[in-house]
Amino acid sequence: KSYTAYEFLKRLTFTERAAVRTAAETDADVADFLMFAEFAQEIQTNDPVTIQGMDYLVSVGILTQQRRDEIMS
Repeated sequence: KSYTAYEFLKRLTFTERAAVRTAAETDADVADFLMFAEFAQEIQTNDPVTIQGMDYLVSVGILTQQRRDEIMS
């Protein structure tokens, strides 16, 4: 699937978006993914950068695997 940056980020809850922004202040990997997500013309769920970023958000506890899968579907 393909989303605009706005559409993709809206798939996250307010709390999830806040957690990403907070983590981005101290975690360069989260900050990098957030930058890509905010500036992308479109976000494709099968893109390696998207997959890696979302998997990283799971690994640091920002998202559960279930939420990651819901957002990516």
